[in-house]
Amino acid sequence: MAQDSHDADFVREQIVLDSWSRWIDKELPDRRSAADRAYKRALQAGDEAAWQHAEIMERSYGQLLEMKDRQDPYFSRIRGKMKDVDGEPFEVDLRVHRYHRSEVFPVPGGQEMLDISHLAPVADLVRNPAQQELQLTMKDRDFLQWEGKNPHILVMECAVEDVELENGRVVRVAPRYGAIFEDRVRRRLGQSAMPALDVLADVLDKDQNAIVGDRSPNLKLIILDGPAGTGKTVVAAHRIAVAARPDSPGLYLTPTTTLRDYVQPVLPRLGLERTRAQALSLADLAGTMWPDFPLADQMAGLVPDSDWDQDAWTDALNAAQAAHPNMGPEGLYRRASETLGRKPPTRVGLEDVAALLWLGAWSKRPRPQPEPEWIIIDEAQAIPLLAYRALRAWLGPSVSWVIAGDLMQQGSQHDWDGWTLIQHALEMKGNRMAKLWLSRSYRVPPKIHAAAERLRLAVNPKAQPSESVTWHPHVGQVMISSVADQDEMETRAGESVREWAQAGIVSVALLVPNSGRMADWEGRLKSWQMPYQALHGDRPYAGGLALTTLDVVRGLEFDGVILLECSESAYPNDAASARTLYTSLTRARRAAHLLAIDQPHDRPSPWLSVVQE
Repeated sequence: MAQDSHDADFVREQIVLDSWSRWIDKELPDRRSAADRAYKRALQAGDEAAWQHAEIMERSYGQLLEMKDRQDPYFSRIRGKMKDVDGEPFEVDLRVHRYHRSEVFPVPGGQEMLDISHLAPVADLVRNPAQQELQLTMKDRDFLQWEGKNPHILVMECAVEDVELENGRVVRVAPRYGAIFEDRVRRRLGQSAMPALDVLADVLDKDQNAIVGDRSPNLKLIILDGPAGTGKTVVAAHRIAVAARPDSPGLYLTPTTTLRDYVQPVLPRLGLERTRAQALSLADLAGTMWPDFPLADQMAGLVPDSDWDQDAWTDALNAAQAAHPNMGPEGLYRRASETLGRKPPTRVGLEDVAALLWLGAWSKRPRPQPEPEWIIIDEAQAIPLLAYRALRAWLGPSVSWVIAGDLMQQGSQHDWDGWTLIQHALEMKGNRMAKLWLSRSYRVPPKIHAAAERLRLAVNPKAQPSESVTWHPHVGQVMISSVADQDEMETRAGESVREWAQAGIVSVALLVPNSGRMADWEGRLKSWQMPYQALHGDRPYAGGLALTTLDVVRGLEFDGVILLECSESAYPNDAASARTLYTSLTRARRAAHLLAIDQPHDRPSPWLSVVQE
């Protein structure tokens, strides 16, 4: 009987898909015509409302066209019994798709099938089938033709299944988080790392989705902690997309411009096209706050913390203003710098960013428009504490925060209680925040993950456990090579790049210990006669082979990573060096190669023995 029921569901699913295909073939020409008519009216009328209507009609057509081209209109099915706002029971049989508008199309038998966005409240059941209550939005009420304000739907029974489609055919129907889920992630990980995140709503796992679906209004700060590759960025974006108001403006802050460029194109696929999300680096934010300040040409890399806290800067700025009441902000900043014993720079640079943000808070600089209701901070452990204090003082207490990071990647910014320091900097009480540990790494394969975890435990023996998923498509490879000199290091690095290319490992980062070594290695790479990109943080990663430093590519991912010059002088026996090696290793999705010169005056880093074990 169970098999008969499964076969019937499979046939039913194919009927629904066939009905959708017939409907979309008829609907597309109608929408194209409607969009053309709307543009014609907009040209005649010339007003803002007409153009907005034309753009809406064009998006409606474009979304449907993309769904047809992909032949992939939905990925999950929700079936269940519910009670409406009046307590009346009803049944649902819905399909959930990846887009942001719901559709209704006919199926045989005179029924209508509702195809809903994965961000709609009803689709929360995909994230958490055990959820017992839903609160529908106006759009959902319109589709269900329910009146009244904020109806609450009680869930009595619910079953969620994944649906796998290929070339317009249903090939599998299976329970959520089963084989279809794993295969989807495995296929994505099996592809070459592209210069942008490649994640969709349906690759969030059960624990991640539970975080996303928590709509408690008391939560003003969520800390997503976990090792590399656990989906912190995706969870943070989905959390805002699901829990915040659909039209709420916000900021997506990153410590570097490279990470900003890496994340920005993907935000719509993570659900943030529902909101006016501005992706900014910390240096961008300071530049926006003070557009008239002379900025240094290079504003890439990590922003260091200030040598002085907010109290010291406040006292110095107050003193400068008392002595020069008519002086502008730039002059006050330079006078305050002199008071603190720092020579004011001709052009402000990265070392000024945190203090400039505090200057904005101190001077009550106008807030961004529209004023942000939420902030996501990626690689949060790399943001200076003074910057957190400045953002809190500048933007006020009503902003909601989602910060994502890994304290093992913190470098020298914060100590091991860094999350507590950040909580205090944001003036957040314990009952208004939640700290969540994501333990399963999808991106980092088992062998690389194990090597990185040995470094984590060596630095912090009490660290929470984590693991790479057992079904990762690649076992991973970690190689450590001792060489006699720079020439041999260059040869071995080139051999790895060529061998990896034959194995399909084409997105590769060559990491040098610091920016001072970039020029020498650029000269060496020219003899390889292969295309490469030298990343200094002033432009985004474009794929293929890149020569760069860790600070520039923090948060990015590559198929392979080669760490050059892993000597004791570059990575001495201290925690900061272990964290740097850890972070560099975890940029790799398939292979990592660590190279060190073994000479009497400069031995390989002692941390390499921990990596190799």
